[in-house]
Amino acid sequence: MRNLMLPLLIACGESQPEALYLTKEFYEWTCHDYEDKSEIVVTTNTCEDRESGLHWLIAESHMVDGSTFKRKMDKSENWNIDCVYQTRLPLIEDYCIEVDGVTLTAYVEPATWSGALFGD
Repeated sequence: MRNLMLPLLIACGESQPEALYLTKEFYEWTCHDYEDKSEIVVTTNTCEDRESGLHWLIAESHMVDGSTFKRKMDKSENWNIDCVYQTRLPLIEDYCIEVDGVTLTAYVEPATWSGALFGD
C-alpha cells in the first residue's frame, strides 16, 4: 500500500522539469588524452538559470561500445560576465578515440499557456 501512495504524492507535488534535447549548435565539446588520464570538456553559453526556468544542464558522453556517462554542468566562475556552463567527463580506462559523441539536455520549467491568449 505504501508503494502505491508514493507515486500519487509525487504526482500532486510540484511539476517536474521538461527535458529539452539540445542540438549541436548550442554546445561544444573537446576531448583530451593526457599521460595519466583522458577527459571530455563540454561547454555551453547561456545566461539562463533557475530564476528564468532552467533547472539544470546534463552532459552525456556516448562511447563506441555503447556505454554512457552523465554529469551535471555547473556555472563557470565568471558566469555573471560570460554566461558559460562547463563540465568535465572523465574517461575511465577509455581514450578519446573511443568517444562516439556527446549530447546535452536542458531541464526547464514546463511551458504554460496562462496569459498567452488573453494577456493575463
